[in-house]
Amino acid sequence: MKIAAECDITPDAAADLRKTLGLTQRQFWGSVGSSQESGHWFETGRRKGIPRPIRILIFLRYIARLEFDVSTPDAADAVVKVGTEISAKIAAQRADDEAKVAARRAKELAAVARRVAA
Repeated sequence: MKIAAECDITPDAAADLRKTLGLTQRQFWGSVGSSQESGHWFETGRRKGIPRPIRILIFLRYIARLEFDVSTPDAADAVVKVGTEISAKIAAQRADDEAKVAARRAKELAAVARRVAA
């Protein structure tokens, strides 16, 4: 699974990412301020989805490869705040890219329709 934004981090994607990186649940989930037990529950579906702040921290640490401190709630909150802004910009860019692709496809289909109608 390709992770291009925080919203792409599902429980399955997080588990696959963790395994690909060769990390234990304790290492992976602990690095983003969560516990091994919570991580296990996320990965097995015992908890419904991964909370957005944790998805943001996973994205920043393992996809964007940024180092940061989440040893205190204030430190984690500061990183999540910045991550939320980054995530919004990525989502906006993704939507813009998808709109451009859709517009190109619509033009192509309109051209085909004109040729068929002619």
